[in-house]
Amino acid sequence: MFPFCARPARRCDVDHVIPYDHDADAEGRPQPGPTHTDNLAALCRFHHRLKTHTAWHYDMTEPGVFHWTSPHDHRYRRDSTGTTALDPPEPAPLRIPSPRR
Repeated sequence: MFPFCARPARRCDVDHVIPYDHDADAEGRPQPGPTHTDNLAALCRFHHRLKTHTAWHYDMTEPGVFHWTSPHDHRYRRDSTGTTALDPPEPAPLRIPSPRR
């Protein structure tokens, strides 16, 4: 469910949307990121690692709908129909032709 990724879910890793805290149970704290279908997303191995080791992050806004934010603060909505950019596109730079001599 990474923006623009087309890898089928059956060939993906399962990622905790809210990270699983390995110390919570041992310390008697509630688990913030339970292993439950309401807290899991399918990410291909490349995008799973990209999310884990870079500034990409996401939230599940409703079942099957994910809002992603890139390291450059571009935002995307990803669902079963595809990816939608949530930020307006940057305007093209205005090109003023050079005067002809």
